[in-house]
Amino acid sequence: MIRLSDNQLREVKQAAAMVPQDLRGAFLERLAVELRGKDLGDGPVHRIAYETARSIVWDTGRPAVEV
Repeated sequence: MIRLSDNQLREVKQAAAMVPQDLRGAFLERLAVELRGKDLGDGPVHRIAYETARSIVWDTGRPAVEV
């Protein structure tokens, strides 16, 4: 289980908003893998969440959702 602070959860939700709705499950699964075993400070969570969101969007060749 990965525990996130309220601020970190907010960052994850904002990053998820960039991902098309039908790919958000894949985003969350990939994010969980990326966060596992890492120091979960606010900075790393923000960086990894946005990198993962960009990666999901890039891999599909679909445009990011405008936030």
